[in-house]
Amino acid sequence: MSRPSTISYGAMAIAILGWGLSTTFIEFGLEFIAPVPFLFFRFGLATITLTPLVILFRASEFLELIKNKWTWVIGISESLGLILQYLGQERDVAAGLAALLSLSFIVIVPFISPFILNEKLAKNHLVAMSVAFIGVIFISSEGNMINLTGSSILGIILLLGAAVGYAFYIISTSRLTTIEKPNVDTFTLFFSVLLIISLSSLFASLTFSNLPSVPREGIQWIVLLTIFSTLIAFFAYFRALQEISANVASVLLPLQVLVPFVIDFFILGRIYSLWVLTGSFLIIIAMLIVVIHPHLEAS
Repeated sequence: MSRPSTISYGAMAIAILGWGLSTTFIEFGLEFIAPVPFLFFRFGLATITLTPLVILFRASEFLELIKNKWTWVIGISESLGLILQYLGQERDVAAGLAALLSLSFIVIVPFISPFILNEKLAKNHLVAMSVAFIGVIFISSEGNMINLTGSSILGIILLLGAAVGYAFYIISTSRLTTIEKPNVDTFTLFFSVLLIISLSSLFASLTFSNLPSVPREGIQWIVLLTIFSTLIAFFAYFRALQEISANVASVLLPLQVLVPFVIDFFILGRIYSLWVLTGSFLIIIAMLIVVIHPHLEAS
């Protein structure tokens, strides 16, 4: 894979920012709507918004893409990740441990990608992966490992399942955009995956809870989440993965955990410990390692 362009890194930065903002939007939105229905409303609204454009301008491309098995792997793996994470967080799992487990795809992707993408685990990626994971542990525990204990075993299993889902999501996206269909239309792929996630989250909503009406107070958070953390972020992510490898993406994506901390500090006035600041610094260091040395597939 050739060196990623500035545009691809810029697209990944937009995706990271959008997904980082989702933490704040979801935190406020869940005060009014149950988690799994909230997930459906988010992706359902995004799908409905784009459907007229796809029917008018991308119908044939959509029909071709929806027949590709990797499109379904992308959509189902992301759906499983999101649904299992939401269900896991409903169990009695410490917030720090929940964040750590859901981001453990950092250490899963490099060991799966050789089998699906033929991407070798290079030394610089191993270093970056380790540094990023230590940073996540620092942030999640805030220096007190008790913050990672006393959690539901079922919740832990669900969150680990979510991490596996996210890992396959990253890898399968890279597989489709770099091997199966290198010239795939990003917009059509984006819509196809949105549709699969919407259907999956609708099924999960009807299975595990119900589909309530949306209270007026929750509408603004669904709209913000749909625009910034779904429409813009996912489109940018698919664009970035056309050039950025799955191994690099697995190290860059944890940067999203820094976004809510910045919002908390500068807007909400919350103060965090030295452990959180150190963990954030380590994640940034990991990012610099993979950006400066992007050819992680080389031995």
